[in-house]
Amino acid sequence: MSQVSPTANAPNGSNSNSRSNALNNLDLDAFLNLMIVELQNQDPLNPLENDQLLAQISQIREVGATDRLTETLDSVLLGQNISSATSLIGADVIALTESGERVTGNVRRVSIDGGEPKLDLAVGPVALAGADEGQVDEGKYKYEVVWDGPEGTPFSFEVDVDTETLANFNGSIQVANLPETTGAKRIYRTDGTGTGERRLVGTVTDGKASTFTDAKASSERGAALSGQPQQLSVARRVTVTLNNIAQIEPPTQ
Repeated sequence: MSQVSPTANAPNGSNSNSRSNALNNLDLDAFLNLMIVELQNQDPLNPLENDQLLAQISQIREVGATDRLTETLDSVLLGQNISSATSLIGADVIALTESGERVTGNVRRVSIDGGEPKLDLAVGPVALAGADEGQVDEGKYKYEVVWDGPEGTPFSFEVDVDTETLANFNGSIQVANLPETTGAKRIYRTDGTGTGERRLVGTVTDGKASTFTDAKASSERGAALSGQPQQLSVARRVTVTLNNIAQIEPPTQ
């Protein structure tokens, strides 16, 4: 007669770990339900001994205490996070969105989503040092971003920049946090004095694009801006988590 290997029916490590994790994750209600079912289905001729019943009641108390401790700690952590988040209202922050976009904006409000504080930022256009080398000289510049509305009416907004205030400036400037537009955005720039004609330095063909990098010398600029577009004050709302705040400038008193 052939013999069956004793290891054939032995539980493997993953199955035992799964059962252990399942037991550890039982909450108080599930534990009570299991105990009630056990009492209802016990052998009337061999009922549960008192010491066994007391041991299970002791386990119930431990499970209940663990649940209450976990809920208390979660509440304390949430309260601390809410306090930290609300203290940032009015502050300018640099943060990452869930899609990995780096944004700079002012904290306007705090909301709770899924037990986690979320910060609503009013993100306006801003000028930063570009990542690549370029031919933009040091100086003060004014950018004007122009696009055509649905009926062909030109709109624009301005962004000022002084290269002395840009960290790691290396001849290129990135205009970031551009709003979504109905069509292409045309980017114009003054010379290094911040005055004079505004001449074309590039076009962003995708209306949804939010950044533009300028690396052109003043002599390389294109045609001058013609007409007078209707100037707007623009900003977009962006939601970020508290953990994704990279830099904070406290609100001014």
